[in-house]
Amino acid sequence: MEVIKKQRLAVCRILLDVVEGACEVRDPDLIMRTRHYPALQKEMCFADRDWEEARDLSVLACLVLSKELHYKVKMMIGLVAHDLYSRESSVSYQQRLSFDVLMSAIDWPVSFKEITLFAPSK
Repeated sequence: MEVIKKQRLAVCRILLDVVEGACEVRDPDLIMRTRHYPALQKEMCFADRDWEEARDLSVLACLVLSKELHYKVKMMIGLVAHDLYSRESSVSYQQRLSFDVLMSAIDWPVSFKEITLFAPSK
């Protein structure tokens, strides 16, 4: 699967938005330390500069671009987002709802509960 730069940047921007919502910081290091990030990195081949370039992009435009992604990449975005939201012992209703909205927006409608059963974080 060939990933083009605009898709890499879109995934970076989406995950930066997730980490900001889940952890209240826009730190790609938190993303890179998640359990499922290595598989996503292997598929997407992110460069360090991708994270910097992605900061200025519109999240909505990136969500539109994400619809073109392979289903495996969409699943990995969900797994990394789940890892980020699951860092705390309890996940708020708002965080679960945000996750569900994200997954619907990228055309991979899986709920937080379903992904927790599929890939528990602990």
